[in-house]
Amino acid sequence: MKTLRILYALMAFVALSPACTKVGQMPDRFNIDATDIMLVDHKEGSTDILLATNRDPVAMVEEASREWLSAEITPRCLTLSYTENILQEERTGKVQIQAGSIQIVVSVTQPGFVSTEPGPDPKDTYELYDLYYEDGNVMGVVFWTSEDGKSALVISLDRTPAFVPWSYDGTNVIGTGADDGAENTALLRASAEATAIPALDFCDEHGEGWYWPAINEMVTLFEVYNGTSYDDATKSEPDKITDAEKAARAKFDKLLTDNGGTAMNTAVETDRGDQYWTSTEQTFTDGVTYGSSFRFGKAYASGAGDMMVKTKATRYVRAVKAVPYTGEVGPGPAETKFPLYKENDKNAGIVYWTSEDGKTSKVLSLQRTDQIAWSYNGENIIGCSDKDDGIKNMSVIETSPEVADIPAFGFCKSLGEGWYWPAINEMRGVFEAYNGKPYEEKGNVFPSEISDAEKEARAAFDLSLTTYGGVAMNLAGPSEKGDRYWSSTEYYYAKDDKYYGSFMQFGKAYMSGPADQSSKTQSSERYARCIKVISNE
Repeated sequence: MKTLRILYALMAFVALSPACTKVGQMPDRFNIDATDIMLVDHKEGSTDILLATNRDPVAMVEEASREWLSAEITPRCLTLSYTENILQEERTGKVQIQAGSIQIVVSVTQPGFVSTEPGPDPKDTYELYDLYYEDGNVMGVVFWTSEDGKSALVISLDRTPAFVPWSYDGTNVIGTGADDGAENTALLRASAEATAIPALDFCDEHGEGWYWPAINEMVTLFEVYNGTSYDDATKSEPDKITDAEKAARAKFDKLLTDNGGTAMNTAVETDRGDQYWTSTEQTFTDGVTYGSSFRFGKAYASGAGDMMVKTKATRYVRAVKAVPYTGEVGPGPAETKFPLYKENDKNAGIVYWTSEDGKTSKVLSLQRTDQIAWSYNGENIIGCSDKDDGIKNMSVIETSPEVADIPAFGFCKSLGEGWYWPAINEMRGVFEAYNGKPYEEKGNVFPSEISDAEKEARAAFDLSLTTYGGVAMNLAGPSEKGDRYWSSTEYYYAKDDKYYGSFMQFGKAYMSGPADQSSKTQSSERYARCIKVISNE
């Protein structure tokens, strides 16, 4: 009987065993609606992401994002919670999920801060001192408008936090002009030293359309800031300017600072004031190209003679935008009479003469030499006797024993293929384009006494040069004889059996002759410029 009970027990155990033993493990499953989550705005909140898994999942937020992002998870839902993003830049965090053997990463991106305060009602036109808004945020102050008010220039609220150089490189002449900062900025971006120019990064930070202003745009800004024209401004330290000027400056600075910006001038009243780089390059008589700046305390627009070395001097930078932005809105470049000539995408000269059939033109270089001698040797008769063709004279110089001592020859060669030192009659042709009429010797007539038509012609010629980053033909005062330029022509003076250099004067109209006896080695107070013949076919 006892044996039967044991047998029944064993049979029952065998019968029940399959129901209590695992035949096989179910595979891990995990599905989720999305793994790249873009939140709707910068505000604080939470959001649910549906999922399904047959395991108990675990969610862990990466350490770098735990200050603003947290996560809770169940087999059916991932709940993301986040704080308000007070920065203008969007931010992204990652959540790692483990469900059994399955691992997955969810990326969460929250947009940057956007002001919920409504901006002003849209306007059809701009006015001076208007605030300029982008995405509901004040970005700048209007300082110039077109006559119809439909276009404007805006100065940024902020400036670079500290002084910066014009460039950390400074080895290139970019060819930027005095009027159009947008064009200058484009040239700088395309230059070999673009990455070394801190102003470009500063403008980029402001978004599309913001650029580094040219010097004449900064003059326009100053005139609104000071409430006067630049010429009528009190050229003194801020504590000595007129009450009207002080009030105008205070009004503009208040617009900037009330909207989170920095005043144009934060120096004390007894200082000369804060200086700002402009995108304009200026070439001095030493042949070196410098940066230009504007001072907003003691009003001052720099000139080439200030010789501000791009890599050594430091200034602030502010950005400008033309609105509505099309790339061409705003004052733009000054209208020039003489067309620009470019080589390798760089400003090189102006076209001052074109043949009647339009097939050929002559170009004058934007730059000139420093004051030089015709030759630093002068012992040889070179044989540059051609009065009409500087190319022939260049060929003669090239084979002479004195070639290394003739600086104008080397300067023209340095400009590239085709540039040459003009002969005396070619320099007369340059003068005629400059003066607006055929050459006739003026004797003792100073530039202040020439006709209005001649003054206008000279101003138009010089404007064409300086607009494109060059040097005016004559920088001497109206009561002076004016700047003189060597030509490549030698003159023989029979009376003393010697050869002399020839020159053209661009103040008092004068073309030298043999009797002037301009010593090639001693008469060093002369410049040289180069010309080039180009085909228009």
